[in-house]
Amino acid sequence: MKFGILFRPQDPPNAEGIVQRWQEILTAARVAEESGFDGLFVPEHHMMPDGYPPSPWAALGALAAITERVDIGTTIHLLPFEHPVHVAEHGAMVDILSNGRLRLGVGLGNFPSEFELFGLDARRQVSRFEEGIEIVQRAWAGEELDFHGKHFDVKGRITPKPVSPELWVGAMSEPGVRRAARFGAPWPTDPLHNIEVMRYWTELYRAAGEEYGTSDKLAVNLLRDAWVGDSLEEVERVWWPHVRADHWFYFEKVPRWVAEREPFLEGVTKEEDFTFDRHRRDRLIVGSPDDCIASVRAFQEAIDPAYLIMTFRMANGPGHEEELACIRRFGREVIPAFRTTEG
Repeated sequence: MKFGILFRPQDPPNAEGIVQRWQEILTAARVAEESGFDGLFVPEHHMMPDGYPPSPWAALGALAAITERVDIGTTIHLLPFEHPVHVAEHGAMVDILSNGRLRLGVGLGNFPSEFELFGLDARRQVSRFEEGIEIVQRAWAGEELDFHGKHFDVKGRITPKPVSPELWVGAMSEPGVRRAARFGAPWPTDPLHNIEVMRYWTELYRAAGEEYGTSDKLAVNLLRDAWVGDSLEEVERVWWPHVRADHWFYFEKVPRWVAEREPFLEGVTKEEDFTFDRHRRDRLIVGSPDDCIASVRAFQEAIDPAYLIMTFRMANGPGHEEELACIRRFGREVIPAFRTTEG
């Protein structure tokens, strides 16, 4: 199993310090590679006042330039908002610059306002997304394209050909995980749902792979929020307040929780109901190094992920020095436990 970091390039409320935040991320990226991590990832959203990145390409180029070994990629690039030929070309260049290290996770998008920004009909997002996946996959394979769909008409061959990129297809629903399997794509999960939802969706994903004959191409790339400290009590004090606000936003604004598999949701009506003890179980990777190792092993046993991609620092904190200390400690005291058992 590989270990990665998803960085959150945000500086609420109005992005006044976003230049500094990016410099901190580049420093953290170097530290992560030195500490034994295997991959570095960035996200995408649009019109976020805190500086959330609207495009990953410049960041991926920067990460390629300052690292030598680690994978670089996205979780998630919002594919419907960019022409798939541009995605294939941008991705090819990043993959060439990094000598074959691009792992591009793509997704549908969640927010109607983002579709409005690009003049797109959110009701047609699935077919646009699926056409985009097919075009990028075929372009990266070096095919001469002659594609005519509902959304795109593409004729020609994309050059230069990339080295060895991977296209991952994100999903937060049963149809979504089946789609990822149908395209024979690794599946980057969301960081929100608990271990039982992840187990259930993983079973659907792998069963769909058997159905579509794509099993040999599938991989579960698990996203989680994480923090290693001296104890659970310390993590609750220094890290949890930042995470609770983030998870509450998705609970309130994005109705993607699976209530029948999330029994803790019963009675949750306000942010204060998201207590650390209630929320962390079977969901977060937090606590002492031993606590974190136990949580990672539980997810290994439940879903056997190929990748564990973690967000340590959230939009509001903790601070940069604390982030670096966490990365170093996770690399020093958690990751080696799995390198030993896996050879």
